[in-house]
Amino acid sequence: MSEIPEAIPETIPDKIVTINNYKDGCEKSVTFKARIDEIRTMRNKLLKDSDYYLLPDITIEENKLQEIKEYRQNLREFMNKLMNDEIICNIWDDDFEQKYLKRQ
Repeated sequence: MSEIPEAIPETIPDKIVTINNYKDGCEKSVTFKARIDEIRTMRNKLLKDSDYYLLPDITIEENKLQEIKEYRQNLREFMNKLMNDEIICNIWDDDFEQKYLKRQ
């Protein structure tokens, strides 16, 4: 997805999508809904991939375990924050997962 689909207004500066400003026009767009579903799928995969660290028989340093728990909590909160404009980002960015969902 290197281009912004036609469903998104071209007046968005720097191709940044602030959800609520365009929500009425976008939330009915199949393209917009599909992209939000893709982002949710990325997020769910990252949660699933980190489940391993929370198994009771896995030995991990306490500080690393705390980092993973915080990361997972941030992932769980991500979609609500995105939809409530607490996170402003370009949802059409090809590197979305790397920029917004990966551990820091």
